[in-house]
Amino acid sequence: MSEDVIRPRPVVDPALPEQRRGEALREGDPPGPEDGGGEGATRLVRLREGGVQVLGVGFTMVLALLTAGWYLAMVIASISLVAYVAALACRRDAHPVTRAAGAAAGAGTVATAPAWLMDVVPQDPSMGMPWALFGLLVAMVTADTLTSRAYGPAGRRRREHVVLPEDLSEADHALLVRVQDTIGLVCEAREELGGEALDGDRALAVLREQEWRIASLLARQRELRRAHLRRWQRAVSPRVREALKPQREYLHAVEEAVRARVDQITEYGRLVQEAVTAHREWEQCQEALDSTAEYADHVAAAAFLGVSSAEVGELAATAALARRVRDESVERAFRGGRRLAASTGADGRARDGGRNASTGAWEAAAPWGAEAPGHAGPDGTGRGSPAPRPPTADRASARMR
Repeated sequence: MSEDVIRPRPVVDPALPEQRRGEALREGDPPGPEDGGGEGATRLVRLREGGVQVLGVGFTMVLALLTAGWYLAMVIASISLVAYVAALACRRDAHPVTRAAGAAAGAGTVATAPAWLMDVVPQDPSMGMPWALFGLLVAMVTADTLTSRAYGPAGRRRREHVVLPEDLSEADHALLVRVQDTIGLVCEAREELGGEALDGDRALAVLREQEWRIASLLARQRELRRAHLRRWQRAVSPRVREALKPQREYLHAVEEAVRARVDQITEYGRLVQEAVTAHREWEQCQEALDSTAEYADHVAAAAFLGVSSAEVGELAATAALARRVRDESVERAFRGGRRLAASTGADGRARDGGRNASTGAWEAAAPWGAEAPGHAGPDGTGRGSPAPRPPTADRASARMR
C-alpha cells in the first residue's frame, strides 16, 4: 500500500472552540509557495529577504545613475516597485491595508510612467526622482515585513493545537489512520441510526479526544526516538549504550500501549459496523415483509391460469384436426408420386426390351458383313465395307441347297 493511501489527516485539538479549529488548522499548515515558502513565513526570514531585495535594487540603481543617467534608474525603480506590489497582491498572508497601499503605489507608478517615457517632463529632472521611487519601494517592503502574518518555529507552532502527518513517523501513520477510520464509521452510523441509538455524540467526543492524545504521543515519540538514535550512534563505548537501553524500553512500552489502545478503538469500530449491518438487515427484512403483499396479489391475479380453458382446448382441437388433414394430404401425394414413378419405370423397360429384340433379330437375319442400321462406316457415310463371311455360314448354305 502506498504512502498516499495510508496518510492520515491533520489532527486538531478538540478542546478548541469550533470556530478556532479551522484557524488553528490553517496556521498549522506549512506555508506553501504562495505564502513565501516554508521558512519565509517567519518574521526574521521576512526581514532578511526584504533587506536583500532593497539592497539589490539600490545597488543596481546606483550603477545605472553612474553609467546611464536618471532614465535607466527610473526604469529600474519603476519595474522593481510594480513587480513587488504585484507579488504582494497575490500573497494571502499580506495585511489588507498593506496590500491596498501597494496596489495604489503600483497604479500611480504605471499611470505616471508615460509622462517621462514620452519626454513630457524635462530631459534632466532632479536626481531625486529615481530615489523617490526607491524610497517608496523601501517603505512598501518595510510595511509588508512588519504587518504580514508571521509564524513561530514550525515544530512548536504545529504541536500547539494541531498535529500534521509530517510530525509523525511514516511507520506510525497506519495507527492514526485506523483511529480516523473508526471516527468515520461512527459518523456514518450516527447519520444512519441516529444519535441516540449508539450515543453517537458522546462516542465522537471520546474518539476525537483519543485521536488527539494518540497523535500527540506519536509526535513526541518521533522526537524522542530520533534523539535516542542520535545518542546511540554517538556512543563511544558499550557502557554508554547500556545506559541508553532504558530509553529504548520506554519507547517500546509507549509504542505497545498506543497499539493496544488503537486495537481497542478498532474493535469498537467493528462493533459499530456490525450494528449498522444488523440495522440494514432489519430494514431490508422489513421492506421484504412489507412488499410480500404485493406479490401475493400478483399470484391471486394469476389464479385463473390453474384452471383449464375451454377456448384454449378448442383451439388445440382445431390445430390437431388441421394436422391430421395435412398428414392425409401428404400421404396421398406421396402414394401418387410412387405410382407415377412405378408406371414410368415399366414403360421405359418395355421400350428398352423391344429395341433390344429388334436389334437381335436384325443381327440374326442380316448376312455376314452387313451393317446394322445406324452404324457408320469408316468413311463416315453410313456405308461400311462388308465384312468377310465366316466359313461356317458358307457350309450351312451349301447343305441347304
